[in-house]
Amino acid sequence: MTHSENTNNRFQMVCVVAMADNGVIGDGQGLIWHLPGDLPRVKKITMGCPLIMGRRTWASIGKALPGRASIVLTRDTSWTADGAIVAHSLSDAIMHGKSWLAKQESQETRLILFGGGEIYSLGIDLCQEIELTRVNATPPSGTKFPNINWQEWDELDATSHKAGADHPSFSYHHYIHKTQNRYV
Repeated sequence: MTHSENTNNRFQMVCVVAMADNGVIGDGQGLIWHLPGDLPRVKKITMGCPLIMGRRTWASIGKALPGRASIVLTRDTSWTADGAIVAHSLSDAIMHGKSWLAKQESQETRLILFGGGEIYSLGIDLCQEIELTRVNATPPSGTKFPNINWQEWDELDATSHKAGADHPSFSYHHYIHKTQNRYV
């Protein structure tokens, strides 16, 4: 074992999500808004981490993201895609994420819960942190983020951004669960 590996075998799950005021996160096909600065922010948060996502989220991205493992959680046992690591249960996906980090000899200890709705529902109770982009919009329908008790979360940071000609106003929020020792 090299000095750069995670020697304490403690990993945390971080949820990364963009969500409208009414809880909508997408239309079942992908994001329904494009916000300036959001993609570079997500890249900075997720670089070097395994991303746990559903098949539709994978399809909306269209490829593996560089510098990150794309772990696709699906019930379809015959599904494959170039660049995807396939998992058939959340525990399987977590194991693949830990294994990927070990192969990278990484000090990184975060696994990213990356969407969509079903994946967030499966894993949100395991998350230590939420990196939220709150979009000031109310789409009439779509895939929703699971209902969670926000009283169980402390907001560490928030920054607001004004609306532009082609996008609504939005804000970034960083939350940490009040139970400080949630490990996967």
